[in-house]
Amino acid sequence: MELFSEIYSCYYQIVDQILTEAEAAPVTERRMNEICRELGFAESSLYIIPKLLDGEWNLLDSDGDGYRARTKSHGVLPFTRLQRSWLKTLLQDSRFRLFFTEDELPLLESFTADADLLWQPEDFHCYDQYKDGDPYESPSYRTHFRTLLFAIPKRQYVNISYQSEKGNRITHHYLPLKLEYSAKNDRFRLLALPKQQRHAAFIQVLNLRGMKEANLLPLFDEEDLDFEKIIRKSYYREPVRLLIKNQRNALERTMLHFSNYEKRTKKIDENTWECLIYYNRSMETELLIEILSFGPAVKVTGPESFVALVKERLRKQARLFSTTAFPS
Repeated sequence: MELFSEIYSCYYQIVDQILTEAEAAPVTERRMNEICRELGFAESSLYIIPKLLDGEWNLLDSDGDGYRARTKSHGVLPFTRLQRSWLKTLLQDSRFRLFFTEDELPLLESFTADADLLWQPEDFHCYDQYKDGDPYESPSYRTHFRTLLFAIPKRQYVNISYQSEKGNRITHHYLPLKLEYSAKNDRFRLLALPKQQRHAAFIQVLNLRGMKEANLLPLFDEEDLDFEKIIRKSYYREPVRLLIKNQRNALERTMLHFSNYEKRTKKIDENTWECLIYYNRSMETELLIEILSFGPAVKVTGPESFVALVKERLRKQARLFSTTAFPS
């Protein structure tokens, strides 16, 4: 990331990897070039390799067909004050804190205690966002989040009890697949497979806010599960088709805003792009609201079912505005 590139640049990463391998065994010039291609740019080897082999940087010694590092076990570069300030600032975000345990958080706070904050959370105001976001500070919410975060990479089943929209208490065994964050709703949601419908590959979306219990089960999914294939299978046959006019930097804003969707984008003319966004029923309402937030810079051209949703939403907004602005 650009903020730290002067210290942890790709050139540093390349030399660090070469030295790490050369400390264990001699490294050939060919392998050095491979590392340059993997971690750097096409021209990186033209600058780095000669300085390493000619002894200008005094880091390698020739050893038969390869080169061995003069360092024995080079240390890890320490954090700079700027990096610790960055970390301390992120720790002010309750969503960021969800990814750390109760034991890790005090260590991070102690590590960044003497660093300065780069900004305060109240310095930012989010537009077009609901105010009733998830209770990130709630101990039970944090416990549920950590349980799911632990279970997902291990493919471990979880017993989840949650409150349905109708107020009913529902309990099932789920295989958690993915946690998603909705910026519009300021909420996390879980994509999971109910155990009884595992082979039907029926994905269910659960809001973490409604969870009452989330407990690990001594059950693991042993099958080779292609999660992305399951997601694609749930998409509607036709994607949403958008025409984007690059007004007020609309192209960059839409690409960033819709980065969590699978999409295809191509240039139509000098100032117009077509974007295809693939979605399913669970994404439909939020996608609709997000598209409308761009106003005239984005035009929906298909499918007809989605165009009808856009028109109906605009009619409702017009009626609401008319009633509010000109009460009878």
